[in-house]
Amino acid sequence: MEAIQKFDKKSKYMYTTAAIGRDMMYAFYANFLLIFLTNAVGVTDAELVAVGIVMAVARVWDAVNDTFMGFIIDNTKSKWGKFKPWLIIGAITSAIVFFALFQDYGLSGAPFVIVFGILYVLSGMTFTMNDISYWSMYPSFTTDPKEREGIASLARIFASLGMFIVVGGVPLIYPNFPGGPKLAFSVLALVIGLIFIGSQIMVFFGVKEPRNVITHVKQDKTKFKDLLGIIIKNDQLVVIIVAILLFNAGYFITTALGLYFFDYDFNRYGGTEFTIFTVILAFSQLMAIGLFPAIVKKFGRKRIFLTATILVVIGYAVFFSAGYVFELSMLVIGIAGFVLFFGQGLIQVLVLVMLADTIEYGQWKLGTRNESIVFSINPFVTKMATAIQTLVVSITLATSGLNSVVINPVTTAKENNPDMTNEQVRALISSLTTPEMLLDLRISMLGIPLVLIVLSYVVYHRFYKIDDKLYSQITTDLLSRSEVKSEEA
Repeated sequence: MEAIQKFDKKSKYMYTTAAIGRDMMYAFYANFLLIFLTNAVGVTDAELVAVGIVMAVARVWDAVNDTFMGFIIDNTKSKWGKFKPWLIIGAITSAIVFFALFQDYGLSGAPFVIVFGILYVLSGMTFTMNDISYWSMYPSFTTDPKEREGIASLARIFASLGMFIVVGGVPLIYPNFPGGPKLAFSVLALVIGLIFIGSQIMVFFGVKEPRNVITHVKQDKTKFKDLLGIIIKNDQLVVIIVAILLFNAGYFITTALGLYFFDYDFNRYGGTEFTIFTVILAFSQLMAIGLFPAIVKKFGRKRIFLTATILVVIGYAVFFSAGYVFELSMLVIGIAGFVLFFGQGLIQVLVLVMLADTIEYGQWKLGTRNESIVFSINPFVTKMATAIQTLVVSITLATSGLNSVVINPVTTAKENNPDMTNEQVRALISSLTTPEMLLDLRISMLGIPLVLIVLSYVVYHRFYKIDDKLYSQITTDLLSRSEVKSEEA
């Protein structure tokens, strides 16, 4: 009886390319919602901090809700399987709510915060359905480590491509859009939402799930009372939870403050510099993800994690020094970004593969297989990290004075004079910013993330123990168990 089964190429490419649409939607939502509120709507400091708190609390709730969604998916039985129904329902409903979030309803104060809070909570709950379904499908395709690494790296390549299309393209569109930034964000939300839905329809109808004696083991429904134990008793899953949380929090803080850096520190509002930087990052990250299968085969996961972390540290150090030690130029920033995101790309695939391995580890240790519950940890940790990110970003913009002293006057000036050129906006920014504001921005954007990512590596290095030898033993034992059950039946 074969434990390892290959995933057919057509399904593989349908599944992985669909990540473009998914991450276009999520990148727009995660990276530009605060930009929409500050640079298009023009919220006050009090509203900004309130929004930050609402987003953080909603993310914590949504993170907890993820495990419940994983529980529901693992217990779903339908003619389309357990993943696909929630994948398509989540795609349609979340795209609708995301569109509603990027509208200006003319509210202010408490009514604004309440309406925003309701929509934001709904956005997280609906996207969770799709997110957990999509990613928890992938470990069920095969138990071959090399095949898994190939699928994971390809999915991350397309996911990164979708993210970089949005992150690099949106800053070029909204400052100069006919009708103003508010209309720009509304139109973008509609177009990206439709692309997102289309990509998930492709997965629903185009991906055929192979059947495997390990990944499609017959078992009783998971009981709700066992939910917490499945997570806590899987000690390697707990290690990955902590490592991913620290890493993602640092990474998300950097990306969320990136556009603010280019607009107000580098002072290139409405220019192509941020897009050029995004292209550099896309190239470096996609290169890292594309080379990952070959690199991991030659050097192994532990050496790659260490090397990648060193690259991230070097990238952050050079970036922070731009304008202080090195010249504040695209050359310096581009080199720093290339090194930083090459390392980040390697770590991104590593943690995804290691998270998948904890499924068989939990099945081996606890006797039940729970892909969706385990992979609900990925969005769970992502949302917890986003909660940290949101608080850091909103508090930084408010306490540094950037929002009230610089961003609000610029937003008002642009609204009063739609024909205002980018050069005029930059001159206004230059007259309003202070060195103290910009230093606060850099400490939050680069200093805090650096500490968090180094801590992530320390946790992994000290506590994660699933290597090739142990994983081989796990799959061999699971195959033996399935053969015994077949003989008994």
